Amino acid sequence: MNTAQQAFRALLIALATLCYGALSVHADEADLDVTTTNRIVVDASKYPWSAVGRVNISGVGTRSHCTGALVGERVVLTAAHCLYYRSTKRYVAPGLVHFVAGYQRGEFVAHSTAVQLIPAPGFQGELWADPSNMEHDWALVVLQEPIGRKTGYLGFRTLTPELLDRMTTESRFFYLSGYPRDRAHAISVDKECRIERFLGQGELLSHSCAIVGGDSGAPITVATSRGLDIIGLNSATHVPLTDGTMTNTAVPIHTILQLIERVIRETEENPRFAANHQRSGRGPVQPTPTSSDD
Repeated sequence: MNTAQQAFRALLIALATLCYGALSVHADEADLDVTTTNRIVVDASKYPWSAVGRVNISGVGTRSHCTGALVGERVVLTAAHCLYYRSTKRYVAPGLVHFVAGYQRGEFVAHSTAVQLIPAPGFQGELWADPSNMEHDWALVVLQEPIGRKTGYLGFRTLTPELLDRMTTESRFFYLSGYPRDRAHAISVDKECRIERFLGQGELLSHSCAIVGGDSGAPITVATSRGLDIIGLNSATHVPLTDGTMTNTAVPIHTILQLIERVIRETEENPRFAANHQRSGRGPVQPTPTSSDD
């Protein structure tokens, strides 16, 4: 490991120690006594987990992190509120956003800073965790480097009512993977998530995944023969329903598939998509030495 890599690794560990929850309010406002002990720590250096990473934000006097997932060679999907400074009422500068893919206990598969942030057009930062804002709590981060070639990227597909009914009938679970504050240095996976129902007109999902601070933007996925397909991204907890109960919510990916396809086409050569803007994931196409192997 050369001097520059050693310096970056030291910075990364410092960020990991300091940066949970400073910006996030949604999933990151989960009760302090909630833990993720039911979640399994996986090998972040292996695909598909290598395509999931930490969205680290480093500003003057500010450190925060959320979770994000690569959906293309240079495109990361995360939550919009993770990128918004309420104190200044504006989004962070792209250069302050670092995506660290396959991060685990100081090691990582790949890293890149952002060059462009594309938050949901309807997200209003001043409304923060207002229920009317939750369906817009998503963002795309365009990276400077095509690290998805090294890490692989996840697929994405529409969760239809038919697919949800079939998975429920077959007692199949969804997965949520993220970097929660109680284990911020390792990716952990809840492999027993349930999507309870669609909310409203299908603009939100109600889910049962165990979440705490740091899990905002975490992908909710379905296992396939190719790896994992994202069907939604985690956003909020303790959302009140009309029947008096509370739930966790996620943004279904079908609401943003067209934009994801457009951005991927702008950042990759000859990408392939299936019908209805869906795409399969792809594993690494380059050797993936970790930072400690150099």
